[in-house]
Amino acid sequence: MLEVLKSTVKPLLLDEKVLEAAYSIYLTAPRTNAPAISLRQLSRATGKSPLNCRNAIVEANSLGRFPDCELHP
Repeated sequence: MLEVLKSTVKPLLLDEKVLEAAYSIYLTAPRTNAPAISLRQLSRATGKSPLNCRNAIVEANSLGRFPDCELHP
């Protein structure tokens, strides 16, 4: 029961500000198998640390809420 609750609530806790900015960068990146996203650029755009940005993207990707991409410092 707890696992069902976690799987329902976890997507609601994703950092939408980071994911929206990351998706904008993703769309402007050159088309490859996994477009690159600069964590430094994302951090400047959102005011969050590069680690928080990375974690938000990785978590969303693992939940199927963000496309595959490469993350660069």
